[in-house]
Amino acid sequence: MERALERIGQVQPDWDADDVHDLRVALRRCRTMADALSEVNPGPGWRKLKKASRDVFHALGDLRDVQVERDWIKKLGPAGDPMRKQMLMSLVREERKHKQGAKKAVDGFDRKEWKKLTKKLAPKAVFFPAESIVFQRLALARLNRAVELYKQARTRRTPIAWHRLRIAVKNFRYVVENFLPQRYEVWADDLKRTQDLLGEVHDMDVLRGRIRKEIARRNPAAAAQWCERIENERKARLQEFLAKTAGPESLWLTWRAGFQWGHTLIAASFPQRRTA
Repeated sequence: MERALERIGQVQPDWDADDVHDLRVALRRCRTMADALSEVNPGPGWRKLKKASRDVFHALGDLRDVQVERDWIKKLGPAGDPMRKQMLMSLVREERKHKQGAKKAVDGFDRKEWKKLTKKLAPKAVFFPAESIVFQRLALARLNRAVELYKQARTRRTPIAWHRLRIAVKNFRYVVENFLPQRYEVWADDLKRTQDLLGEVHDMDVLRGRIRKEIARRNPAAAAQWCERIENERKARLQEFLAKTAGPESLWLTWRAGFQWGHTLIAASFPQRRTA
């Protein structure tokens, strides 16, 4: 919560993409921890935290989405491509609008109330120690939910199914990162990579939707070329994700084993754990 307060003072007036991302990550971590802690140590403070950060979090999300789309368009389209120029101009207008919304939300953020909540919630957050069985059970529930959505996504293969899985993996990762540091030390690289892969699949789906909406009718040939590039990028990331999560070496099995065998397994290195 202190980091979020620090970041919110840095994001204006430039609205740099990295600053926006850093602030949103800090707020998301606060909100994710509040969700988890409200299950193991209920109290009205967690709901107040979510409410206090809601407007800023969502306004920054809209701005961040546009900034990510802009980066992908620059990366996927050659400099002389007229469709690239057209989409970038459209995103400039959207970004301007979302900056105004983000400014309104940030200016309306109650810093004094946030500081009060920080002091009030700090002792509640350590009611159960890190690595406690309550957090292990919470993380396992998040993992089981992610596996369930993974099975659905492999069957349906729709953008919304992969998006739901992305959110579930993110929720599992944050519970492990914040409350089970021994496990996170071993799993961090794989958790980050799987989340990044699904995040980029989502980026491709959003970008493809924009192209179909803005370009397909006016220039179907150009839209088809863009969609082909996007599909190639999307397919490569999905293949890597599926390679990590299918078969006997599946990360789902590795992560689940970390809860079956307890703390002695966590101290082992990744290859040693796979062998065991």
